[in-house]
Amino acid sequence: MLTITSKLVLLGLLFPFTLLAGNLKLHPGYYLNQHGDTVKCNIELGDWNRNPSSFHVVGSDGSQDFGPQDTKGFGVYDYADYVSAQVTYHSATTAGTNFTDRYSDKVDSSLCFLKLLTRGMVDLYVLETNQRTVYFISTHGSAPVELVYRVAIKDNALIEDRHYQQTLQALFDREGMGTKYEGRIEQANYNERDLISLVKLISGNNSNPHYTHNKNGDFKPYVFAGGQASIFPSSFDGAYSTNNHFSPSASLLAGIGLLYNLSPNSGKFKLGLSVVYSGYNISENKSGVKGQYFSDNFWDTTTYTEHIHSSNAFVTGNFFLMYVLNPDATLKYYLKAGTWYSFSVKNHSDIYSDYTRTRKGTINGLPPTTDTGGGEAYLLGISKSFGNILAGAGVSFGKNQVELAYSLPSFTGRFNGTSTKFKIGSVSLTYGYLFGGTHQ
Repeated sequence: MLTITSKLVLLGLLFPFTLLAGNLKLHPGYYLNQHGDTVKCNIELGDWNRNPSSFHVVGSDGSQDFGPQDTKGFGVYDYADYVSAQVTYHSATTAGTNFTDRYSDKVDSSLCFLKLLTRGMVDLYVLETNQRTVYFISTHGSAPVELVYRVAIKDNALIEDRHYQQTLQALFDREGMGTKYEGRIEQANYNERDLISLVKLISGNNSNPHYTHNKNGDFKPYVFAGGQASIFPSSFDGAYSTNNHFSPSASLLAGIGLLYNLSPNSGKFKLGLSVVYSGYNISENKSGVKGQYFSDNFWDTTTYTEHIHSSNAFVTGNFFLMYVLNPDATLKYYLKAGTWYSFSVKNHSDIYSDYTRTRKGTINGLPPTTDTGGGEAYLLGISKSFGNILAGAGVSFGKNQVELAYSLPSFTGRFNGTSTKFKIGSVSLTYGYLFGGTHQ
């Protein structure tokens, strides 16, 4: 569990991300004024997981905000086009399990921005609301109409009103293509991929390519490897020695991860999860003399050598937020912050001291005596799991990324049940390779 101090540090690391989040980049685009004229401008591109209710423009007339009542539509080049339309649609949700035994007749009517999915002889649009996703079509420039899809529960089974298939079948019949594609229409689900493919068939070669940017972000797996320096900031006592301190331990690491693009348009924010395998092997050699003197009749001295050692291997899970400072550049820089948690995979990872000693002394004035001995002393039990917060920075180019990360040392236990704390952290430098497309 994170301490209050750790939480404050994490908040401090994330605060610059919050400040940067409001710095949305302007992208070339256009809007259609009330007369239908195209006005070129720069548009502040948001990560519109739902249809935007307004957009911000910077152009020759200065900065302005437009809603669907102010313009006939707008677009950001190479990202998305939107049209302003008054639409009526069924608003009941089509996801989950909490349905009634009858199809809902509840409808909403609103003036809104519809996102264009494909344009041609037949245009296909989508509206993302808090409750559901609704698709619309228009033919030959007519007003968009809903492709109706509803669900209900009857006799504990899901039933579907696939009226959108009838609408599409009628369009295909009108073009003399109904018989050829009847089976495909019957199998079409109410989703973007199936509907786009059918609408493009109707429009033929006259259809424009639809935008392929994933409105809900995308997942990118990656692998990485590199070097790690485990750090041990705690000072501790051995079996005889005092104020011991382990030097950093260098080792190799390897891992796999997954990045989720939280900002599919701007590419600025990503959520990450990774699993890393690493370890350390540490030791410290000490020797010296220690003793006590009360009088000539009561004294002793001990000459000792100690080999203090430990080794561990562990799997670490990292969960983090990444902010890309310049997502449109070829060479991208990013910051990250999050948490890490390690699980020891070795059965014996405790800290021990292998020692030898020679003790000489006298009691009650008796002649001095000498004895020797040695053995292994238990110093500390390392926790099986421990964790804290992490921070890092890196650079990416294409599918490659190089990253420097710091894992804040975590409390792992106490020496011999005393109040002496022992902590473990790390600094790592890694190279990673992403799959499934370029790093945005």
